[in-house]
Amino acid sequence: MKGILVFALLLLAVCVMSLGINAALPSPDGALFAIAILLSAAFTAISLCIELGDGRINAMQDVMRVIETGQSLRLTLAAYALGCSLAAAATVLVYRALMGG
Repeated sequence: MKGILVFALLLLAVCVMSLGINAALPSPDGALFAIAILLSAAFTAISLCIELGDGRINAMQDVMRVIETGQSLRLTLAAYALGCSLAAAATVLVYRALMGG
């Protein structure tokens, strides 16, 4: 169960990063990336709670196994959406930093 708490703290850190991205990027871009990240993080947390309730997940290894094998389509899609949102935001931040904007 300790691993699940670590995963929840990581999701909380992702939410804090989305607020930082919102502050770093100009108005329409920052808000869109922050919303995408927050929605996918919330959906990941909800999916994780559902999987915990169903008893499919008991430890951190179970979370990774369920995502890797695709046993829970809901959790797999939420995790991939979160990763894609974070990668897109990081790409835009790096691009803006390299272009001097």
